[in-house]
Amino acid sequence: MAVKNFFIGAVVAAIVSYASYWGYKHGTLPDWYWEARLPDSVEPLDITDTANLKKVLFGGDPWLIQCYSGLPYEGQHLPRPFRIHNAFKESITSLRGLVRFGTIDCERPLSSNKTLVDKFGLVRRTQPLLIFAAGGDKPKQVPAASASSAYAITAWVKPKAEPKIHSVKTTKDLQAACSSRRRCLLARMDRDSTVLDQLARRFRSVEIVALGKDESKLKLSWGRGDEVGETLEPDEARHLGKTVSFFKPDPEVLSAAGKKPPSLSAPRLLRGFSGDEDLPSLSLFLQRALDAPDDEGFMRTPLPTILAPEKKKAAANDNAEVQARRAKKRAAAKAREEAEAAERASAAQQEKAASAAEQEEQRRLREQQRRAQMAEEEARAGNIVEEVEDEDEDEEEEAEAEVEEEYEEDALDLDA
Repeated sequence: MAVKNFFIGAVVAAIVSYASYWGYKHGTLPDWYWEARLPDSVEPLDITDTANLKKVLFGGDPWLIQCYSGLPYEGQHLPRPFRIHNAFKESITSLRGLVRFGTIDCERPLSSNKTLVDKFGLVRRTQPLLIFAAGGDKPKQVPAASASSAYAITAWVKPKAEPKIHSVKTTKDLQAACSSRRRCLLARMDRDSTVLDQLARRFRSVEIVALGKDESKLKLSWGRGDEVGETLEPDEARHLGKTVSFFKPDPEVLSAAGKKPPSLSAPRLLRGFSGDEDLPSLSLFLQRALDAPDDEGFMRTPLPTILAPEKKKAAANDNAEVQARRAKKRAAAKAREEAEAAERASAAQQEKAASAAEQEEQRRLREQQRRAQMAEEEARAGNIVEEVEDEDEDEEEEAEAEVEEEYEEDALDLDA
């Protein structure tokens, strides 16, 4: 009886173990189980929390979010709730500290009755379906080719998540860096400044623009006090910072433009800063400017223009002796240059003549060698003819001698 009970218990344990393993592999375990197994760095986002969702998607901080489907049926090409793809999970290690991670139901309707898939035009068949949000711009889907592995995800996300410091030289560059819907900080500091780098990492929704410390190379014109005789009003002067200025889009212009981007010449809200250029002071200034109401401490003004640096004009000198001395030096330098040019031309001509004479001498020597060779060949041909004639004469003499001998022999025979 004991053996029978042991056998039945073992069979039940095996069945339960296999069922648990099968449920784990095929994802049929309850959602709370998978939510509890999420890594600590992955935050489950609630689609109904509109304020937090807006902060995540458009707040400026870099986020990498995996979509899942809360629908009760299959076929949406999205993982079930809180199921983390291996490529997404492995990329957390390489991107830790640079971006934040989360999961969200992309098929649940928002307050506008649209899903995130419809709102951002996401492609459901991509596995895993990842959304990258940074800088306050519209979130983008990680392409299918870049979502296939942790290495590909890191290679695509990392350069986009790094903070950027813009360096401008022209008005066109400034307009490209600070478009009509962006907030910008213009600083008379170098691009490699540590303070600017820290500000860019801390305030991801603000474009940091380095203008350089040398005002002679790059000068901004805000359209205030540039004309002769015009002076700044006291309430205007305090908004135009000497070294640092912050501006953001005018909400009235944005509401009038609607979904279309406002014109680049549309006014902005400007606030200047003239304090110390250290990280705590600039951070406090930026934070207060971001939190302040639009009608408090700002001035409406268009984007500044960058003036080209003026070329320095040579100072006029009325001293006749100095002018004569300079003219004499210029004439002597010109004469020296002309003499050197003439000397170079003469040397080049002589070199050319010598080269021509050398070529002519070589041609004459080659002609003499050719004639000598022809004479030698003619002499060899004449010797061959004479040798042939001498051989023929020798043969004729031998033949005559043989005939005479035969004749003499015949004569002797007759005498006998």
